[in-house]
Amino acid sequence: MLWDYTLEYIRLLDQRRVERFQALHSAEDLVKLRETVRSRLAEMWGPLPAERTPLNARNLGTIARDDYVIERILFESRPKFFVTANLYRPNQVEGRLPAILFPPGHADEGKAYEPYQRFGILGARHGFVVLVWDPIGQGERLQLWDPARKASLAGPGTAEHRVLGHQCYLLGLNLMQYRVWDASRAIDYLETRADVDSERIAMAGSSGGGMETLQFAAFEPRIKAAIPVSAVATFRAKTEALLIADPEQVLYGTLRYGIDHPELMAAFSPRPLMVGAPTRDYIPIDSARSTFNAVVQAYSLLDAAGKLRFAETDDQHGMNRQLREAAIDWLLRWLTDKSRAVHEAPAEILPEQELRCTATGQVADTPGAASIATWNRAYANQMAPGRSVPNESSEFEIYKSQVVHRVRDVTRIGELRAEVGVIVPDRVFEVGAFARGEALVVAEQGMNDPRVRREVIDPIVAAGYQVVAIDVRGWGETTPQLPDFDVRFDWEDFFAYRGLEIGRPLLGQRVKDLLTTASKRLRNREWLVVGVGAGALVAAHAAALEPRISQLITIDGLLAYRLLLDDPLTRQPFSSFLPGVLGAYDVRDLYAAVAPRRVLLINPQDSQRQTVQPVAARQELDWVNQVYENLGVTDNFALHSELSARKMREVMMGWLAG
Repeated sequence: MLWDYTLEYIRLLDQRRVERFQALHSAEDLVKLRETVRSRLAEMWGPLPAERTPLNARNLGTIARDDYVIERILFESRPKFFVTANLYRPNQVEGRLPAILFPPGHADEGKAYEPYQRFGILGARHGFVVLVWDPIGQGERLQLWDPARKASLAGPGTAEHRVLGHQCYLLGLNLMQYRVWDASRAIDYLETRADVDSERIAMAGSSGGGMETLQFAAFEPRIKAAIPVSAVATFRAKTEALLIADPEQVLYGTLRYGIDHPELMAAFSPRPLMVGAPTRDYIPIDSARSTFNAVVQAYSLLDAAGKLRFAETDDQHGMNRQLREAAIDWLLRWLTDKSRAVHEAPAEILPEQELRCTATGQVADTPGAASIATWNRAYANQMAPGRSVPNESSEFEIYKSQVVHRVRDVTRIGELRAEVGVIVPDRVFEVGAFARGEALVVAEQGMNDPRVRREVIDPIVAAGYQVVAIDVRGWGETTPQLPDFDVRFDWEDFFAYRGLEIGRPLLGQRVKDLLTTASKRLRNREWLVVGVGAGALVAAHAAALEPRISQLITIDGLLAYRLLLDDPLTRQPFSSFLPGVLGAYDVRDLYAAVAPRRVLLINPQDSQRQTVQPVAARQELDWVNQVYENLGVTDNFALHSELSARKMREVMMGWLAG
């Protein structure tokens, strides 16, 4: 169900996007598109730094060969945020040369990966200055470095990108914001060099570097030519091909805004653009071809179709020799007045140790070095809502209204009506004609989980409540079961990423399921809602939005979103993350906004899904307790932690009888 619904939603958004793209009929239309793409990229990445701080660039030595030189460069894209780079240039330099930015793909070796060394050497041999730097989380720039183990706490490459990217979403950022700022400062560095012509700077990249090129080239006017390789398709095609993607490639709202690969490429017009595409790539070649053909029509509006090239190679994912030669040939055509036959001659590939820019091989060992984690924490402190506990009812109503508005904005719950294609299974547990009330239970484990039945539903029934247990989309009976698809990822994460791309977080979709189902299945004017595990956040958001929820119980729920920022290795499910939530509210605000209604919290959890000690739980939720106290309803808020299953049953039954 979730696959069918999500794919149909993406197809609908893609159809609308295609119709708008095909409606481009003039140069003025392309100018408007370019402005839209740039503004939306800035929004989806999150705000770039306001200041271009000193680069403090250093040349740490050169490696000379007969016809080219490799310089080992270190600069700071932000204060103490070190970028390790290798610069390839001709051995003999006359005047100012054209330059190429080359952000690597997801190879753990970063700049030292053999195909990337070969690209730098090929460019230098043909008269270019080529700057290749380690992306965040690769090469010498592991961000979660454990000096004792001499390894990343998360693992290199995509493993670090995943946990750091998830953390960025909480702040309304995308990990790509860090990557493109590195690229922007790399241009700044090139502009300081006497051997570089700042009016002839190009960008090329493969795989993850191709996606960075695709996004950043559309945004940065200083890039005069661009070559994305093993990257171009459409988001719809990548979903249909079961490509989960890295967080820096999953832009929040991109499909809702209609910003896809064709729009990114058209926004680069009329500058020269080459697309490299292996025919046996896991990125669908048919989509790469059709996307390119669509962009040809856009370039034609500017009489610039001749500035496009599509280079295919019969190979798998990556930038092989044929594509490297085609790229340098293309850039020679547009950035120089020279024409040479591009042929990749044999070259010495150096071990990673010889290309290093740091003594130990990791910038994290440098005293005072900053990391994404430290920058994210600083940004969180700046953006945290500046609120004080409301002291009287009028202040509380303003506070509550602000929280509700922000919850709607962050979750993007939309109108509360059932969606076509979404079925929410339920099971009713009757207590007879004289029920005390009605309860709705939502659990991450599903309504048929034995523990949920024994430890949650049974005591509620015993307390005299008729229970409707439901499985919101993706949980319980609606957990994706797609045996024909051979995948190595978690479907929960896959659909959480797709929810971001369509601009509807999966958590918000589940809150909508709860509220629309409650309206249909519950007869009483007031309801008890119970959330278990990740379902606690679903229930808490629903209670903040819906005044008919008169009582709320959460069990094993996340204590605070801030914990996920402080612990990038969190075990909380990514489907519980919400873009920009830390600039809008935290979990405590949800509970406080339910006041003066009754709230019972049992065994709140930390980032590792461990029960929080009572003192720490009370300290975090003292805000909520103060709100209830100021409203004169202290007894309506209760918090219990480290309860056994038996004690939890007793507490629930006693609280419901009160």
